[in-house]
Amino acid sequence: MSDRILHLVVCGAPLAVRIADGVKEARQRGWTVAIIPTEAAHAWIDLAALDGTPVVGQHRQPSEEKRLPPADAIAVAPLTFNSLNAWATGIANTYPLATLCAALGRRVPIVAVPFAKDDLAGHPAWLGSLAVLQYAGVRLVDPSTGRAGSAEPIASGTGARVAEEFEWSWILDQLEELTRKDVEAQEI
Repeated sequence: MSDRILHLVVCGAPLAVRIADGVKEARQRGWTVAIIPTEAAHAWIDLAALDGTPVVGQHRQPSEEKRLPPADAIAVAPLTFNSLNAWATGIANTYPLATLCAALGRRVPIVAVPFAKDDLAGHPAWLGSLAVLQYAGVRLVDPSTGRAGSAEPIASGTGARVAEEFEWSWILDQLEELTRKDVEAQEI
């Protein structure tokens, strides 16, 4: 049952090194996955470990066909401070941000894992951007606890540990719930 399409947007933070684990678990749950990395994420991702998963990070040329089928759901893991604020304000100047902005407009189910150090999360834009995305229907997942609706900052120096202890089921369980509700709403 691999007819559900999941676009996994990846930003440049420690959790990005575990993307292959997320792809594997998503596939086991019946998702066909495509990776959409930000420029900063490339340094964190082991492409060989993705086992043929499509990776598309740049806009296509006008003469090119679309490279990915439309997403049934989107996961953003990790979601960095920079990408969070750009997305919340509607900045779509890169392929990953354009994908996220368009997904909000289409009301695609989205789960995001904000991953920012405590000093960045102390900036006033952090809470405002989280609130905007939650209002728009994005389900936030705390990277340390997996708690939905929460996004506690990462203590400086603990990013690698948080990434190592992260459970991909936290995202995938939320996506299952959101897509189930989406299907139920369409049936009404």
